[in-house]
Amino acid sequence: MSACPTHAALLGGYVLGSLEPAEMEEMRRHVAACPHCGPEARALDALPTLLDQIEPDDVPPPSLSPAVEETVLDRFARARGRERPARRRRFGRLSLNLPRFAALIGACAAAVVLALVLLGGDEQDSGAYASARLAPLGSDSTAVATAWADEVPAGTRVRLRARGLPTGSGRMYELWCVRADGHWVSGGTFRAGGDGTAEAVLTAAVRPGDYHVMVVARHTGGKKHGPALLRGRLRY
Repeated sequence: MSACPTHAALLGGYVLGSLEPAEMEEMRRHVAACPHCGPEARALDALPTLLDQIEPDDVPPPSLSPAVEETVLDRFARARGRERPARRRRFGRLSLNLPRFAALIGACAAAVVLALVLLGGDEQDSGAYASARLAPLGSDSTAVATAWADEVPAGTRVRLRARGLPTGSGRMYELWCVRADGHWVSGGTFRAGGDGTAEAVLTAAVRPGDYHVMVVARHTGGKKHGPALLRGRLRY
């Protein structure tokens, strides 16, 4: 864990590439000079690539039926909820470290294994050219989501299902598609129910291959995105 008193909380998002462009540029300058963040960022530099290699690109991922998706999301959210108190007592506020990422990878792998067992077949989501499972960026979050991307005349229609989102009066969220050049394209806003669940159909002006990352962030009401809550890489 970075001992940096000013930028430790941003190190995780920097390594994952999920910060907004201005924050990424600030962190690049900071990491180049900081004796705490620099070594840790270099040690964790390969993690995004390793995460992407968990599933080979040439093997299409299984698509889940709504019933199976509900079961997997419930199990994952409950598991994260049980682990949260112990992690906070042991580590306090963490930015990013190897043991935490190992635990997260293990939890994601367990959810995928559970889905494969429950499927018992090759059921596929018709029409989707890509899908993504979005994991929480904060260590104390239990939110998870799954998205399917379909090509439509306006660009891409995204069907999103989420659980564990923070709730509150007027709380809104926004889906973003992050292009290869770092530009964030909004897919629209949605609200979570009183139980933290959400189902939404959104449209973004992107085409297959234009982007590889989806992010759910708090809606700020402006052109820029708010704090990112969930992030996932598309599987074409």
